[in-house]
Amino acid sequence: MSKSKLIWFTDFLWVSIIGTLLHFTYEWSDSHPFIGLFSAINESIWEHLKLLFFPAAMFALAIFPLFRKKYPAFLTCCAVGSIIAMLVQTSVYYTYSGIIGKDIPAINIILFYVCSAINSILSCYLVKKNPKTGSLWGLAILCGISICFFYFTQNPPELGIFTDHLQNTIT
Repeated sequence: MSKSKLIWFTDFLWVSIIGTLLHFTYEWSDSHPFIGLFSAINESIWEHLKLLFFPAAMFALAIFPLFRKKYPAFLTCCAVGSIIAMLVQTSVYYTYSGIIGKDIPAINIILFYVCSAINSILSCYLVKKNPKTGSLWGLAILCGISICFFYFTQNPPELGIFTDHLQNTIT
């Protein structure tokens, strides 16, 4: 396996494992507000996007120093990969659950891992294209998305993407 493929496979594993753990860390922490900024605090789609985004952003920021000279747009490519993976996750979820009329946890879990792979593959593809736009844009995008997650975790609007779907099925 080439060095490049190994890095992106490691990214996939990191996002998959850490994202899975983040699904439970809020409950494990006795609902600590700080942990809730990065973890799913309920079963809404919005909260589950954090499980993909934060591990992907952490990985990109951790390995950025290794690639910043050769690939000046590294962070931007990783940010775009994460955004597209989150859009796919949201679109597929709403499409399948809208068609069949319900949410299926096993499909949601598979969808998360598929989108984790999409994030890694797309980020790798974009980095190899080697755009010269610089990673400052990527850092700004990652920070902006993080701020949105922090804000809307604490102040969710009354929109479907922020609705706790598990709570709705119980009541």
